[in-house]
Amino acid sequence: MQIYCLYMALAIRFHKMRKRSLKNFTLRYLVLAILGVIGIWAGVFYVVIIEEIYDNIDDGLKDSKQHIIKAAASDPGILNTNTFGIAQFKITKLPGGLHETGNQIYNSKLYIPQEDDEASVRILQTGFKNDGQFYQLEIYTSTVEEDDLIEDILIALVVLYVALVLSVLLINHFLLRKAWRPFYVILEKLRQYKLGAARKFERADQKIREFDDLEHDLAAMIQRNESIYTQQKQFIENAAHELQTPLAIASGRLELFMDEGGLTEQQLLKIEEVSNTLNRLKRINKSLLMLSKIENKQFKAAEKVHFNQVFNELVGEYDSLIQFKAVQVQIHENGIFEFEMNRELAIVLVSNLLKNAIVHSEEHKKVEIIITPTWFRIKNEGNVALDQDFIFERFNKGRQSAYSTGLGLPIVQSICNLYSTIRFRYSFKEGHCFEVAAL
Repeated sequence: MQIYCLYMALAIRFHKMRKRSLKNFTLRYLVLAILGVIGIWAGVFYVVIIEEIYDNIDDGLKDSKQHIIKAAASDPGILNTNTFGIAQFKITKLPGGLHETGNQIYNSKLYIPQEDDEASVRILQTGFKNDGQFYQLEIYTSTVEEDDLIEDILIALVVLYVALVLSVLLINHFLLRKAWRPFYVILEKLRQYKLGAARKFERADQKIREFDDLEHDLAAMIQRNESIYTQQKQFIENAAHELQTPLAIASGRLELFMDEGGLTEQQLLKIEEVSNTLNRLKRINKSLLMLSKIENKQFKAAEKVHFNQVFNELVGEYDSLIQFKAVQVQIHENGIFEFEMNRELAIVLVSNLLKNAIVHSEEHKKVEIIITPTWFRIKNEGNVALDQDFIFERFNKGRQSAYSTGLGLPIVQSICNLYSTIRFRYSFKEGHCFEVAAL
């Protein structure tokens, strides 16, 4: 049983872990969206930066070209600069004929003696004419290493991404939590709310319109449900009270009719069937009245109830039923179980559980009652576990006897629900076990 409970607890915990909170749900998609946006933005940003850098470099090269050509016109010695040096340009004499004087700008690698290394350069190549002779002018300037630029941009983007994610986390943690606080307040109220309980669903003055509308609609829905629930309870109680007298009269007249004599055996059997049906109706009526009283909290007087004594008394009262069903009832008193509650309800609780175990046991089977200082358990033998989703529903009889009212276990559960310090549960372990424990 302990292993089964542990398994169920782990299964429930795992199921809850699979469900994400609103904060984590929004964060997940925000992070993915930010990652996509930053990826696209990074590509565009890189292209724009490179173009802007090259545009500035090209403007500088074109400006240098104009200065060099003007200087060559006034100082012919400049035309003899045929290697790249400190001046960062060279002039090559071209053979006769016509040559292009347009600008060609491109990237290249160039050995720089001053740095004793190859460097990335931007070269402007053009032609110009001086005193009827065509010359080729090549000007270079160092450029940004693209690999370094890409690395720098990548580092900047990673830092930006981390900063944005942290910002979103902080916004989710503080801003969204504050914005959604009214929702969690409403959710907590719904958790604590119980239909028909004295504590009603109270509205708060919400500052956010959507949450105010939600709370207004919830309050209206709960008020309708409360009204329907109250009407149903009153109907059940009134119907049960009104049925008492006709059922008693009908049952009494049937007994008088049977006592008059002159009836055949077949007629007596049919009358007995009708009498049994009336008796079942009386039991249902009595159970409905009991449920109505329990739910209306009409059993207020409480005292310390000695459950060991209650069990012994009821086992004696059910002696004829025990003999009729040919079952063995064993009481194992491992301590004294006492609980402060209404004594009449305590007797009803034990009576329904004990009678349920006896009636639904097969002949020559065993009914065990185990009593400890903190709990008691009633166990009867069985082969198939009951469906825990339905056994506490009213009028649900499953494979029970046709004479069962289907209200015994719901009454037990309603009694236990009245007391917050008592727990009632069903389990199946080589038999049906109904346990009531003090918390």
